[in-house]
Amino acid sequence: MFMVRLAICFLLALAGVAPSPVAAQGITQTDRAAIENRIGAFDKMMREGRTGDSLDFVPPRLLGVIAKKFGLSPADVKPSFRQQVAEAMKHVKIVSFRMVLSNGTAGATPNKSRNYMLIPTETVVEVPGTGRLLSKSSTLAFQDNGIWYLVRIGEAEQVLVLREAYPEFAGVEFPSGSTTPIN
Repeated sequence: MFMVRLAICFLLALAGVAPSPVAAQGITQTDRAAIENRIGAFDKMMREGRTGDSLDFVPPRLLGVIAKKFGLSPADVKPSFRQQVAEAMKHVKIVSFRMVLSNGTAGATPNKSRNYMLIPTETVVEVPGTGRLLSKSSTLAFQDNGIWYLVRIGEAEQVLVLREAYPEFAGVEFPSGSTTPIN
């Protein structure tokens, strides 16, 4: 059940190498273009209803922490997650989804080893018996091993798992997410 809740959190709040000792240099136009491409690929995945593929946008180190927490091998995390998401989403319809890069804010971890962007994210889902829910959260975009990843950050649990995998994010304040019913 916790895995189902975690899957929904990644979707709604929606999933390595040690940090370089070199100081982060800021988000460049090239970085923004790479982040925009990742957002486009994520958006396409959502529009196609492939929510189980959302972990393809989560860094391997974070997946390793998730695997350990659930007693899974890293190779089993994605298939298990896909199964849990499929079950959780059987009766949930994603009405809309968007990340607004132009409203994103750039930052660097306190030790200046990693740049990141916080991107406002909104998801509207329709749940039978509940109606439509609007989830507002932030998506954390950061680079690891030359690849930009997207991690939903809206709940304390998500932040704890992130910081376990990437301790350099300790001290970074993340905005809380919210979910409210809408008509």
